[in-house]
Amino acid sequence: MIDRRGFMGMAAASGLAGIVPEALLAQGLSADSALAALLQRHSEAFLRRSPEEATGSNFDVGANAALRGRLDDRSMAARATDRAAIKVALANLDSINVSALSPRARLDHAVARYVYETLADLLGRYGYVDGNLRPSPYVVSQMNGAYYWLPDFIGSRHPIETAGDVDAWLSRLSAFAHAINQESERIRHDAGIGVIPPDFVLVRTIAQIKGLRDGAPGDSALIGPALKRIRAQQLGDVSARAFAVFRDEIQPALSRQIAALEALAPQGDDRAGVWKLPDGEAYYAAAVRANTTVDTSPGELHRIGLEQCRAITAEIDGLLRKQGLIQGSVIARIAALNTDARFRVSADDAGRDALVALATQQLDTIKALLPGAFNSQTINPIVVRRIPPAIEAGAPGAFYSEGAPGQPGVYSLNLKNPGEHVTWRLPTLTHHEGIPGHHYQASALAHAPALPLFRRIVRFSAYTEGWALYAQQVADELGVYENDPFGRIGYLQSNLFRAARIVVDTGLHHHRWTKAQAVAWMVENAGEQPEATDREVTRYAVYPGQACSFKVGANAIVAARETARKAQGSAFDVRGFHDLVLASGPMPMTVLDAAVRDWSGRTA
Repeated sequence: MIDRRGFMGMAAASGLAGIVPEALLAQGLSADSALAALLQRHSEAFLRRSPEEATGSNFDVGANAALRGRLDDRSMAARATDRAAIKVALANLDSINVSALSPRARLDHAVARYVYETLADLLGRYGYVDGNLRPSPYVVSQMNGAYYWLPDFIGSRHPIETAGDVDAWLSRLSAFAHAINQESERIRHDAGIGVIPPDFVLVRTIAQIKGLRDGAPGDSALIGPALKRIRAQQLGDVSARAFAVFRDEIQPALSRQIAALEALAPQGDDRAGVWKLPDGEAYYAAAVRANTTVDTSPGELHRIGLEQCRAITAEIDGLLRKQGLIQGSVIARIAALNTDARFRVSADDAGRDALVALATQQLDTIKALLPGAFNSQTINPIVVRRIPPAIEAGAPGAFYSEGAPGQPGVYSLNLKNPGEHVTWRLPTLTHHEGIPGHHYQASALAHAPALPLFRRIVRFSAYTEGWALYAQQVADELGVYENDPFGRIGYLQSNLFRAARIVVDTGLHHHRWTKAQAVAWMVENAGEQPEATDREVTRYAVYPGQACSFKVGANAIVAARETARKAQGSAFDVRGFHDLVLASGPMPMTVLDAAVRDWSGRTA
């Protein structure tokens, strides 16, 4: 899973309204140039609207340096302004003559139209939508909200190089309390229209917020890493000021948010699906479209997921039999591997260190094999580390985060219980989050200078998560499991897990399964461990449709590759295909399919 957030409302309407494409064309600009100028203006307006994204894009410098001391506006008023801005952006886009655009510019236009139309829909609904166009009906949950996302951003990603950066950090620390207050207001607003998280979500969320509030501030991800970096840069000791902000501003704001969530408890129940919420079926259909970027109904997705689960299970059965594992069902045999001492580490810090070292070694191994499938071996630095303990109880098994400018990317492992990461599964997780998955993808995007700023900002779960799942297949094709049969079983089990996610997500939100049904189905049909599965299903409850994006996206990339192979015959080179997919930047799967067909015809 890639950690990519940021409210994707495209800035204040006043920031967009100044672009009039007809006026640009009247100045003699081509359609390509008019579109490029339009999207550049939109992108800069968005970055000024989102100081957090501005920092991530190294935009908070020079004339925009003041952004470094701010956080995004999470208020109800800002959301309304964003919605108005999207209408302006769509009107701007409609004034471009698409037939006059070059193939590459048409791709940019198609991506922008998808983003704006999706946002126009999602911003008209309750809840939250992030930079991957992932909607959540709940502004704050065990996997969402300022308390969840911002501590690592403020503590570890905020630039610390000058005294001015330290002042900006302290300003952001204070702004964190304001962000919490804004989201608390939205919790109360949404509750007033009937949007109440499930009771099991409330329990996890409240516990995590209390953990941040009640922990020692110097040990928190919010403050500790930043103070360490400030000392390393010899920029003084601001710990007293930071602790005062935490005590006087942040702790009271967190207490108010806890109270807002606790007030919902009497209304909460154990129904996990969004079907129970206002206009819930339409909300889920919109969430599935946004996450998968294809027009496949939830019912059809459920059928596809079941079909793929059956096929993958049969393949795993064959591999298990080759290893002499023939007794019991496929899932029972997978469960036995989960408890096999050969594949387990100790449940302590030594085990945690062993997993981090093993994942680091796996990254080095796959790097040496990349020439077999990729032209570029330019890879930005990457480190493996533990997810901060304060949030790991509600976090996924692992996720990837792009580093701040000049910092390495981070492959974060959930090491709350090291025994969850049995070593036969770890290589595939590493290929998904690291190389050739999310980190390689991020590196390729970072080294694609021709990509416009707009295309660097937008993200799609089906593309980013679909690529990471597809990358697992590429690692297998490169021979990484040639002498590791259990590692290859882990690769297939990971695919089974992603197909099962489609079944469970649509089961919860479309077929109205209970949480207990969903957990049991995943354990019994995908070989997942109960504790991890409970956490996964709780995640699906708050990010409806997102779990479908992985397999749907990977399926679309494989289908596009085979379309290109058929069109080009013996001239097909998978390295060229990968160049196209990665260098073209994030895009909806429908746009990817059209781009590959165009490329195949031009290069055949």
